[in-house]
Amino acid sequence: MTNVLATVIIVVALLAAAHSLVSALRDRAMGTPHLVALGVLEVLLIAQAVVGIVKVAGDQGPESPATFIGYLLAILLVPAAGAGWGMLERSRYGPGVIVVACLAVAVMIVRMNQIWDGTGV
Repeated sequence: MTNVLATVIIVVALLAAAHSLVSALRDRAMGTPHLVALGVLEVLLIAQAVVGIVKVAGDQGPESPATFIGYLLAILLVPAAGAGWGMLERSRYGPGVIVVACLAVAVMIVRMNQIWDGTGV
């Protein structure tokens, strides 16, 4: 796994979570800036998935590649599910859903780093 890309993903996810938290506290519905942030996060996650799969296919990577690949594929669903649910919820809880989704992405990236390094298997 590329540490630089993982760090960028975590930072973007936490910034998007903070922005969404401010929106939720201000009683605002989800808007275009939230979708843009989730789109950027999704593009970064796709890049991470491609890099991770290529490295695992090239005999680099964790001791349990199935778990790592499972995380790579599952994490791609989180921003999309958060965006869909956030758009359906037109109250202040829409951005709250985005907060949870972005925090979940950050935690999953940390977990993937642990699996990659062999410390969390």
